[in-house]
Amino acid sequence: MTLPLRAHTCCFSGYRPEKIPGCDPAQAAPPAALADSLLRAVRNAAGLGYTHFVTGMSRGFDLWAAQAVLAFAGTAGLSLVCAIPFDGQDAGWPPAWRAAYDEALRHAAQVFLLAPAYAPGCYHTRNRFLVESSSRLICYFDGQPGGTAYTVRYAKRRGLELDNVADPQVSLGGLLYGTGKE
Repeated sequence: MTLPLRAHTCCFSGYRPEKIPGCDPAQAAPPAALADSLLRAVRNAAGLGYTHFVTGMSRGFDLWAAQAVLAFAGTAGLSLVCAIPFDGQDAGWPPAWRAAYDEALRHAAQVFLLAPAYAPGCYHTRNRFLVESSSRLICYFDGQPGGTAYTVRYAKRRGLELDNVADPQVSLGGLLYGTGKE
């Protein structure tokens, strides 16, 4: 399998549900406002010619993004691509999250398993894979440090278009060009 054309590929990065205000980590459904924002962002990207959408398959924003893509996939000709950081990523997740994970995998046009087992740095590798295969990033970023902050900075450096559904008013400039660790 080969990766879809980068020019037509959009990736996602965002937080686990514990870091998103108003989210119940036990529920595999996003708050209504976030679900609406994600659907609008996917619809907008599709309108700009994006046809392939890559998710990192983590609980929270990644799986909600997959659900948004699948909501349009049949009518808009969109394809979901799953980038799994390591085999067994979903082990130990609550049943609702495992069901969302399995649903995304069942409907994915492509699945990339990036490592056979967990190893330090596997999420970093996954985040780089997302950015390097895409020309647009839809993110949920409100300034918190971590993997999403790294991914947003890296995407900006690589020239990806950014669509932040957390809050369009959030300034990404300081973080993107700041001294955050890579």
